[in-house]
Amino acid sequence: MIKQRCAIYTRKSTEEGLEQNFNSLDSQREACAAYVLSQKHEGWSELADRYDDGGFSGGSMERPGLKQLLNDVWAGRVDVIVVYEVDRLTRSLTDFAKMVETFDKAGVSFVSVTQAFNTTNSMGRPTLNVLLSFAQFEREVTAERIRDKVAASKRKGIWMGGAVPMGYDVRDKALIINPNGAHSIRTIFETYLAHGSVRALAKQIEDLDITSKQRTDRHGRVTGGRAFSRVTLYNILRNPIYVGKVRHKDTLHDGLHEAIVDADIWEQAQNQLAGNGGQKMGGVRRSARRLLDGRLFDEQGRAMGTTYASKRHDRTGTRHSKRYWYDTSKKVDSDDINKVQRLPAGKLEQTVQNAVRTKLADKAWLAEQLRNQRVNAARIASIIEAAEQACRVPPKRSADAPQDAVMALLERIDLTPNALQIKLDLVSLAQSVNADETVTLRFDVPFTLHQKGRAKPVIIATDNTRIHQDAELVGLVADAKPWMAELLNNEAASVQEITDREHLRSGSVSRILPLAFLAPDITSAILHGTQPASLSAKSLRDLKDLPLDWCRQRLVLGFPTL
Repeated sequence: MIKQRCAIYTRKSTEEGLEQNFNSLDSQREACAAYVLSQKHEGWSELADRYDDGGFSGGSMERPGLKQLLNDVWAGRVDVIVVYEVDRLTRSLTDFAKMVETFDKAGVSFVSVTQAFNTTNSMGRPTLNVLLSFAQFEREVTAERIRDKVAASKRKGIWMGGAVPMGYDVRDKALIINPNGAHSIRTIFETYLAHGSVRALAKQIEDLDITSKQRTDRHGRVTGGRAFSRVTLYNILRNPIYVGKVRHKDTLHDGLHEAIVDADIWEQAQNQLAGNGGQKMGGVRRSARRLLDGRLFDEQGRAMGTTYASKRHDRTGTRHSKRYWYDTSKKVDSDDINKVQRLPAGKLEQTVQNAVRTKLADKAWLAEQLRNQRVNAARIASIIEAAEQACRVPPKRSADAPQDAVMALLERIDLTPNALQIKLDLVSLAQSVNADETVTLRFDVPFTLHQKGRAKPVIIATDNTRIHQDAELVGLVADAKPWMAELLNNEAASVQEITDREHLRSGSVSRILPLAFLAPDITSAILHGTQPASLSAKSLRDLKDLPLDWCRQRLVLGFPTL
């Protein structure tokens, strides 16, 4: 009798009830353990390790219990995975296809207790696909229902939860005024009207020792109690919650909660913001002399400032002076012996602008990054829509032009030997007023420094956006997905059947099939012809082992690390 080591996986989407002595996870585990015990005659035995995910959605792979389970599968410590229902493992067909591929390679079976089937028999896999299709449909219908409920509730003026705005507390799921916090909010509005700018407001608020609201999360971590950033102050001044309104998309509704700020003061603040050029997103940062001022740091972590050199040209008898702008490292002190880096500002700005706009325009990549941060579906859609609107505005071309909304999202750029590490702050796109909330994106832009003659180095970005559609490469990706679907749905009996039908050499289909699990942004780049120049059909076919992990795929195939 062959011993079968069984790992029991349990999951619950919400944290409600998890504090009870016997909760949903315990109930699932008990049912799975009883099933494993019933198969004792087949050599089944339950592993002592627990793989539990309480409070995690089945629509994402970012779950600690699931990650530990997959690691143990790869390590060869599991023979059978047992779940109470299929949708406890995942509610996404795409994620399930990846997991089945992993299970097959590791020789692991998958069993659902209530549906009584597993992936080792010919009927198990197509039945799983049908069930998961309904699970995914249910999740999408539920999301639509929630969005409709939120819209209807906000039309009635009901606050729908989330981070509690400063100045309010929550009682019976409704906002009530917190006297101390409300006093701080009124002070912020009055100080802004008195001084006329958010920069002066930030300094005055800091001098008055007014700090952000202190919060304790479910893990006991305390955040807040810090000085306000200008981004947060802009959002507070624009937030209609303080005048007794509830916003839903672009519409304001009368709220059921009590206002903190008088309507007259609110209107004055909005007019002053508009008069100062305080656009919805573009006004969150002051207009710098150059686009990257205050956000660029060299390899030693030192801030880089903007300088220029002037050179006179004699054109048709007329003396003409031209400025050449550079970003230069600032020495920390007189003992700083590290080499000063000096880069042409214009070329660097253009590289950053193109990279940021390309990333924000990639909806699939943007949605994936936000899901990884556990941003809910409604806010993801709102952020993507705001990003799309920001990208429609032509990029800034002049140092004297007002800063555009896209570049206003730049939080920090770190210079490394082979890349620019870019960090974006999307709080303004998310329309959040929580001083402690972070919605950030990080990605690398590869580049090299090239020196021509005795001239200063210039930046040459790696051309990942060059349009070069490779028909053969596109063909490989286009073939992989339908072939994999045929095998998963038992429409093709084997890889050899597809090989014979397509009149290909032995082994060709096996090398192409893994391409069905390419990351969405990689597939999109190949289809649009913006893949790295080093990626070709031959290099993809000759790849010995394509990682399932999307981050490792990007690294292996020469894409920027996200």
